[in-house]
Amino acid sequence: MTAAPQLETMTGHAEALLRAGRSREAKDSLMAALPQIERRNDRAALRQAVNLLGAANFELGELATATEFFQRALELGQLDGDDLLVARATNNLGAIANVRGEREQALTMYALAIAAYQRLGEARGLAAAHHNMGITFRHIGHLDRADESECRAIDFAHEARNARLLLLARIGRAEVSLLRGDAKFAAVAAARLACDFAESGDPIQQANALRVVGAARLALRDLDAAVAALADGLRLAVSHDAALIEAEVLRTRAEVHSWRGDHRAARDDAARAIGIFNHLSATADRDRLAQWLGAVDPLQPSKRHDSVLR
Repeated sequence: MTAAPQLETMTGHAEALLRAGRSREAKDSLMAALPQIERRNDRAALRQAVNLLGAANFELGELATATEFFQRALELGQLDGDDLLVARATNNLGAIANVRGEREQALTMYALAIAAYQRLGEARGLAAAHHNMGITFRHIGHLDRADESECRAIDFAHEARNARLLLLARIGRAEVSLLRGDAKFAAVAAARLACDFAESGDPIQQANALRVVGAARLALRDLDAAVAALADGLRLAVSHDAALIEAEVLRTRAEVHSWRGDHRAARDDAARAIGIFNHLSATADRDRLAQWLGAVDPLQPSKRHDSVLR
């Protein structure tokens, strides 16, 4: 076998591992292959490997390392004239900014990525960037713009014939529906999408969809169903090292426990989530949850009603 197919197989295998939620294996495989790729000076394989390493570290919650790899991918793309990689790295750096609570920075990065994808006619990238933009708009409470972004992501996902991005945008819309007060629709839609992610072999996004199911069931005060969905989501997130989703599931479950009057369990889950958010430098999420935790008082049940979800 020639060198080029060998290197292509290495990066292709790592990409398949990432899609299957096996981020740590993908990272280890890429780190083992990177010296060989660099020695052979295969620039295309190097660019792909570096970007995938950023993605693997992002899923694992190692955001400082992910940032380094995405910035290196950006530089390699600029040096080699790989405009598609430049757009992808810019989009990925926007996702990191969003996790860190840097919402305006995230929106700026997404806008740059969208402009680049438009020049390239890259529907897959446009779907991903519009979905990410929808997440940020949702976080800052701009629900109409969030829904509009997710609708555009759905259109581009159809154009790209990318089933995964289509599901991602639909779970984004389900979460917008929840925040608008339509918990019943959100619960049904997210449950269906959790099954779809399971069937497509995407356990990390299955965990995310189950988080939305749990949040919707909480809003409907179906607490047993909320606990069951969140337990399944947490199991998947932990087993696949999905740090951000693990923290978000724990945050939601803390509120369910508080509603049930199990204050110790609520405090334990909230404390675990705060620790993960702190590791991720997700300061806005960490501080908001810490404020909620400080307000939870077993002697004043009404305080349990304050939502920390967003």
